[in-house]
Amino acid sequence: MQTRLAVGVDDKPSLLVAKGCFDPMGGAERDLIRVIPALCQRFTVTIATLRPSEELEKLCSDLSIDLLQPNESWTVPRSGLDEVLHRKQRRSFQKWASISGIKERISDVDGVHLVSGDGSMGILRLIDSSKPIHVHYLEPDRGLYEDVLHLDIRGRPKRPLFLTRIALSFARFSDRRMVKKMATSPNVVISANSSYSADRFLSTYGFKTGVIRPNVSSKEFAMKETDREEGAWKDVEDLPEPPWVVTIGGFNWAKGIWECISMLKGSEIGLAVIGRGSDEDLYALKEHAKGCDVELWTYSDLDLSQLIATMRRSRAVISMAHGEPFGLTAIEALSIGVPALFVDEGGFRDSIVDGVCGRLLPREDGMAWHQAIEEAGNPEISNRWKVAGRARISELELDPQSQADFILEAIFPNRSPLHMEEE
Repeated sequence: MQTRLAVGVDDKPSLLVAKGCFDPMGGAERDLIRVIPALCQRFTVTIATLRPSEELEKLCSDLSIDLLQPNESWTVPRSGLDEVLHRKQRRSFQKWASISGIKERISDVDGVHLVSGDGSMGILRLIDSSKPIHVHYLEPDRGLYEDVLHLDIRGRPKRPLFLTRIALSFARFSDRRMVKKMATSPNVVISANSSYSADRFLSTYGFKTGVIRPNVSSKEFAMKETDREEGAWKDVEDLPEPPWVVTIGGFNWAKGIWECISMLKGSEIGLAVIGRGSDEDLYALKEHAKGCDVELWTYSDLDLSQLIATMRRSRAVISMAHGEPFGLTAIEALSIGVPALFVDEGGFRDSIVDGVCGRLLPREDGMAWHQAIEEAGNPEISNRWKVAGRARISELELDPQSQADFILEAIFPNRSPLHMEEE
């Protein structure tokens, strides 16, 4: 049986935690911010980023963590030519190198925890090959290796897909070369964020990775409603009339929002969407909802308490996302005890056990989805899923303390409490 023991204050190694962009705040950013306080119990932590978020700046201030950043936040290059020539990493390196004191801090720390994303990998060129590095490489670049990000809100190609694949051939070559160099370094350990993502690494790059799954905080996503959450709900505009379900994600085909609307046709169930996108895509979603006779509410600027309140008051949290690497929304729903109804694909299979703590459903079977939504409205079934959902989170160790231990294990295996056995 394993036991976890905190590393003594005098023994704490120093760690640089780096990620290219914390803004905008998505699932990967929320996951990292949740684990930072737990990392501070095991390491002396410094944070480095090219683009901080307000949440990160507040956390660093509250915990007295040094935050290294450029004088001006980095803007991700997103032109078509930038994508074709794979310029993000090269230009991000220049921005990393411009940060005052970063080379000295990298030289001083005992190890580095690097989380993938826009601009993240550029910092590797500043790190000596002898330095222990853990790269939480959440997934292979979907834009390079999948078609789904090159479809419009309706699922139609934005341009002929064969042209897109040809145009990105150099970028794929450059990406594979970078990842191969990283993977063959003796002091680099790479982890994906789910079994699904690990399988995609093997098929894309030809090597296996470990798996460190995201975490959810039971203090934030509590089983019982907090006073703050109750007050936050009253501030949500255009409150929906029940019954309704909620889905979370940007306005794009990959997140499956268009298909959620299509699926709800004839169910008499409304849909609340928490996410952002262009005005053009929002208009298209609203017109599609009208055509399907599905009541639609959209929210783009909810704070965390409002987001949780919206989830908690829904019949279920749903997702029909395509190839989701893990799906943080799924475990957030399990944590607060809201029925989780997700498509039987991708990383959702890591967290949800069908019929035990929620449902994994075939994408094209609308009748099965309607039946699952009815099940979610049954108090006996939803209460059973609620209990099993928390148990599933515990079973998979999807909490900040466990993730911090896994990171410590990856960087300094000989110091990790995971090696210590109870007598």
